[in-house]
Amino acid sequence: MKKILIGCMLTLLLALMLILTSCSRVQTADTTANTTDGAISVNGTLDESDTTSADTTVLPAKTTAATTTESPFVPEPKPYTTVAIASGEMYTGSLIGVDKEHPYCYRVTSMYTPQELDKLSEGELSELGWVSLYHNKDGNYLLRSRLIYLRSDAYRAFTAMMSDYVAKSGNRDVQVRFGYQLINSSPDVTSLSDERATGLVVEINVFTDEGTFSIDHASKKSAYFMWFSEHCHKYGFIMTAESGMLRYVGIPHATYIREKGLTLSEYLLLVSQHTFDEPLTFTDATGVLWRVYGVAVENGSLTAIPVKDGSVYLISGDNQRGFIVASRDA
Repeated sequence: MKKILIGCMLTLLLALMLILTSCSRVQTADTTANTTDGAISVNGTLDESDTTSADTTVLPAKTTAATTTESPFVPEPKPYTTVAIASGEMYTGSLIGVDKEHPYCYRVTSMYTPQELDKLSEGELSELGWVSLYHNKDGNYLLRSRLIYLRSDAYRAFTAMMSDYVAKSGNRDVQVRFGYQLINSSPDVTSLSDERATGLVVEINVFTDEGTFSIDHASKKSAYFMWFSEHCHKYGFIMTAESGMLRYVGIPHATYIREKGLTLSEYLLLVSQHTFDEPLTFTDATGVLWRVYGVAVENGSLTAIPVKDGSVYLISGDNQRGFIVASRDA
């Protein structure tokens, strides 16, 4: 009986060993297959020992592709912006130089006589860039005629100057003798060779106890003459060689012209020799640094004018070569 039990137990033990051996072989095969397919261990987590082999079969291919792909070209930002101006505008602006060699030839808004301008409404005058001193005088000056007109920018500067003059001197006896005028009523070269055809010139007289004097009359040492001589550039005016004549050019230009003792024609020639890359630089009466340069007019309908990015700029034609640009930092 005992022999039979022992034999059965040995038989069961042998069968159990065979089953265990078979399971071990199946498990080893599964592990090998999983490792080859994705470096995943039997327990479903990333097998750290297989990470290297996985990287070497995938990452080098990605790295090679990245190194052979060219980066997109990104141009360096330009330090300026280009402004397109109609080439015909070279005949307009506060810096136009008018003389016999360069007559005033911008005929769109300027070919009116004072009598013709007087028939226009204030709205029409404003649209055309004109201001009537008679209809807009503020009590700080007298008028020789009701038919006196100025370009709007010159009018604003003149009004500001006269307001300060009266506040400093207490003298309201300044008479505006002439403003815009055409010597002849027809727009011919002779009449347009005079600066007064631009509407940027104002002629004044100063009344004193001794009589009526222009500001550069024989009595040049008078306080009246000295005040305009010393301060008109702060409002954008320069004194011309003629009696009592003030010409509007703009504050930065008037500052330099006065400081260097130049005429307008001399200044325009000087500025035309400076470029955007090598501008004429100076500080105006308020301490603002200006960069001034010329741009030659182009043959086409438009002229490209470079201006510094983020700057405040003024552009005027010079009636001779092209454009004058004055820019300052905002």
